[in-house]
Amino acid sequence: MLGCAMLAGANVALAQPKLENAWIRLMPPNAGMTAAYAHITSDAKDRLMSVKTEIATKAEIHETTMENGMMSMRPIESIAFSAGETVELKPQGKHIMLIGLTRALQEGEEVPVLLEFAESGVQSHLFTVHKP
Repeated sequence: MLGCAMLAGANVALAQPKLENAWIRLMPPNAGMTAAYAHITSDAKDRLMSVKTEIATKAEIHETTMENGMMSMRPIESIAFSAGETVELKPQGKHIMLIGLTRALQEGEEVPVLLEFAESGVQSHLFTVHKP
């Protein structure tokens, strides 16, 4: 009986947020930064804490807001998810900034991106590079 309880607990710990429509904005070859977007659905309460990828020296979670009639973008520490919630990382909203691109990206290329979640740990996902 104890073994079943431990196994059930292990299944909960293995629950991973699901990513759909994961993409990176194609920029001109000399651009130093770009943005990444996705729809993330979590079956359990969780929080996206950090992002890493080999194509950028730095990756930050950002939010675009409208303040006094002006759009501004700022880094945020994390993005919280409630159980069953889908958070859309999108242009002019919450998104991932990839800063200090290490090389030019090609349309259609798939780029591995590591997402670190507070509860479910680190996940690797492929983001497809394309024009908006």
